[in-house]
Amino acid sequence: MRGAVVFLCLLATGAAAEGPRSVIPWLSESLLAPDAPDVAVPEPSASPSGGEIEMSPLGAPVRDGAGLLSPQATGFPPDLWQETSALRVRRLIAGHPGTGVPSTRELFHTVLIAEATPPPGAGSRLLLQRIDRLMADGRLEEAEALIETAGIADPEIFRRAFDIGLLTDRSERVCTALAEGPALSPTLPARIFCLARAGDWAAAELTLSLGVEIGALTPPEEDMLARFLDPQLFEDVAPPPVPKPLTTLDFVLRDAIALPRPNGALPPAFLHIDLRQESPMRARILAAERLVRETAVPAQVLLAAYRAGVPAASGGIWDRAAAIQRLDAALETGSSGEMTAAVLEADTLFSSVGLRRLAAVATAPLIRRLDHDTLPTEARKRSAELLLLARDWVGAVRCLQGTNDTMDRFLSALAQPGTAFDETGALPPLKRAAARGLTRPDVPSLRGEEIAARLSGGAYGAALLETLALLAPGTDIDPGDFETGLWLLRKAGLTDWARRIAVETLLLLPEA
Repeated sequence: MRGAVVFLCLLATGAAAEGPRSVIPWLSESLLAPDAPDVAVPEPSASPSGGEIEMSPLGAPVRDGAGLLSPQATGFPPDLWQETSALRVRRLIAGHPGTGVPSTRELFHTVLIAEATPPPGAGSRLLLQRIDRLMADGRLEEAEALIETAGIADPEIFRRAFDIGLLTDRSERVCTALAEGPALSPTLPARIFCLARAGDWAAAELTLSLGVEIGALTPPEEDMLARFLDPQLFEDVAPPPVPKPLTTLDFVLRDAIALPRPNGALPPAFLHIDLRQESPMRARILAAERLVRETAVPAQVLLAAYRAGVPAASGGIWDRAAAIQRLDAALETGSSGEMTAAVLEADTLFSSVGLRRLAAVATAPLIRRLDHDTLPTEARKRSAELLLLARDWVGAVRCLQGTNDTMDRFLSALAQPGTAFDETGALPPLKRAAARGLTRPDVPSLRGEEIAARLSGGAYGAALLETLALLAPGTDIDPGDFETGLWLLRKAGLTDWARRIAVETLLLLPEA
């Protein structure tokens, strides 16, 4: 409590000169989608000339190169950002569409967590840009791990760590860091929250009272914190409006006392609060489904949500939960016929809601136990497709053996690097583009030639992000761009990624 009083006394010396301090919007400008309601997204600042001066203190450690994956693990060169300015790298990351089939998205995020020599003059701003983009895309685990690798050494990093701790219910560590280093955060609401989180409610209430007395809190902050510390006093009082912008701390405080959420879809990062085991099963499934579609969390997170209890009704999410539980039962005690029926049911059900790759992960263990030679033609083909989507290349080829069907031979070639595709002229345009992009030796287009020159000229990272932007339309991609994008990935030494993206683009099409 004494520390809280000392802090407020220090704050009071500046409060008279600066007026009331409002809570920093934390990462609301990066966590919230551009079209999200009740959000004020500030425009990025720029110098009058439209350029930007990059500065790094002499002798300061450069943390921009911190990463979770080594060059050996990623296949990227250590000098990923050679021949590219820090400003351009940040703009490429911020402006990347972030769309595409799952592997396209995963490769983009692999770039963000890769260990690499930073461009000159980067300081720590590129690191912050990478963390912000991971958080904006809902990939909080990776953002948190990147922060741990770089270290919490300044307020900018701390704010991001604090937001992640709030949304993942792991705030103890950042609150401890704040208690040990008060300069990490100038915001009083964060300190009050941490005092309450540690169980020191008396100190939290005293800090709130003193903060109000010296004008260190705005009326909305005072109201929200008072409700959080003693919600019973406000049982008959109308809930306050959703603040603009809605900060992570605002959102968590409102959620803790069951105040209404803002209208419209929440940003991906905010959905993590519903992934907790104590969340209602429906909320947990809805949050996990959206995050899995956006490749923000692994498929196992959603499968665990489906298995968290008995489906409460029929239709929608409950049918999907029941289908996963039937897969589990069939794997445990089912006959070949029951397993086949469960696989086909799951494939149909999850494909209709954009979750076919989740179905592939869930059904692969059953498919591997089936006798493929006895399966009906349609069941055999769909089983092979699911194994391809589950990245079980060997199993898929085995499933497709002994067939003369043109499409089956195409899928089999797709699963085997270096295998020639026959009869490409008879293939539909997108499949023909995939075959050419994965095998042709020469550059397919002028655009591909331009990007390839940057790959060879030292701007590997920038060229890779341009390639991924070319593939961002996903299953709606133009065949020419598809062929060029796959060829460029091969040129970049990422042949396995090219194959994954080709498989998903073709097998996640609605008609597939």
